[in-house]
Amino acid sequence: MDGVDLPRVIGHRGAAATAPENTLAGFLQAARLGVRWVELDVQLSADDVPVVFHDDRLERTTDGHGRLVETPLSVLRQLDAGAWFDPGFRGERLPTLAEALTAIAGAGLGLCLEVKADEAWGERTARIALATARQLWPADRPPPMVSSFSRSALAAAARVQPDWPRGFLVDTVPEDWADQVRRYGCTSLHTRHGELAPARVRAMKEAGLAVLGYTVNDCELAQALWGAGVDAVFSDYPERLLTIAR
Repeated sequence: MDGVDLPRVIGHRGAAATAPENTLAGFLQAARLGVRWVELDVQLSADDVPVVFHDDRLERTTDGHGRLVETPLSVLRQLDAGAWFDPGFRGERLPTLAEALTAIAGAGLGLCLEVKADEAWGERTARIALATARQLWPADRPPPMVSSFSRSALAAAARVQPDWPRGFLVDTVPEDWADQVRRYGCTSLHTRHGELAPARVRAMKEAGLAVLGYTVNDCELAQALWGAGVDAVFSDYPERLLTIAR
């Protein structure tokens, strides 16, 4: 993809198999493992602060309860986001996007920033999150890649930060994928690895797209995807795949 030096392996939510996902500990763990890029999810708190979190609800990865978008930052700040994963991470906090960007840039990592929102929230989430990212991301570093399942978020990203690369993120590749990536000015397509048959990858590459697959934790699968022309894979176990990445 023009202008973006994609690595073969991107740490999924940091290094999600060996540290709690979407936490500062996870991003720093990814850096220690030798990852060049990480991926994170950003949502808005009830008081419109961009925070790094994946799920709609708090229960799976914190000791909190309820929907994240209905919870103010003052409450989110009190939650433990590490003990669920391992007692050694007890006290790890749910980070704001500002904190995560500072840690990731400080560790010398590249970033895939996923705007995690439905269509109703996509425009607002992208606009506020990218305003934060624009202020904090070092100007002398390659910009983050912005992706989202939300089309309203991609449209907002194109308006707010048009010079940052955008990834068209889908669970199932639609028949009109080529039209949609053009509509939102995307330079990459991100989808489940099971959607990436060689002929489909070839068509995407011929359309000038970078192709990224998630979530890939098996070395043989990663080799097959790279062999088919996939540019990068997201992995919970990046250290496994880095041993074979070329």
